[in-house]
Amino acid sequence: MNKTTRTLAILIAFSGIFWACNSGEEEVKQAENEVFAIHDEIMPKVMGDLVKLKKQLNKRVTSLDSLKASGSAAATLRVDEDKEQAIRLKQNLLNADSLMTVWMATYNGDTLAKLSSDKALNYLAAQKDILTDVKKKVNTSIEQAKQYLGKN
Repeated sequence: MNKTTRTLAILIAFSGIFWACNSGEEEVKQAENEVFAIHDEIMPKVMGDLVKLKKQLNKRVTSLDSLKASGSAAATLRVDEDKEQAIRLKQNLLNADSLMTVWMATYNGDTLAKLSSDKALNYLAAQKDILTDVKKKVNTSIEQAKQYLGKN
């Protein structure tokens, strides 16, 4: 192999390695963007709907306490059941909010650059799974609270 052919082979090898590294970085960036797309979809709901619904459920519990004080035994039982449901729904909202808070506190995107592409992609896949579960719980708790408050 002459010097020109050897130099050309080395350049091709390095360009292949460079391309593979850039391709891995692009995959990691795309995976991270997918994770943050889910985050960005959930956050307005956590900051808006969740907060608003928790307040509305608190008001509902307070109004049920007032009703209970002035009602009959049969009405008291119905009020107690209604109050238990409101408290349970509020707890579901709090749990969903807590899951989002924990995810944000534990997400470690700063270390992605220090990981190999494969490890970074595995980490991001796990984070996407976690956030997808958080999204489901946020949406379910919001929908159930809205249904409850809408019928009262």
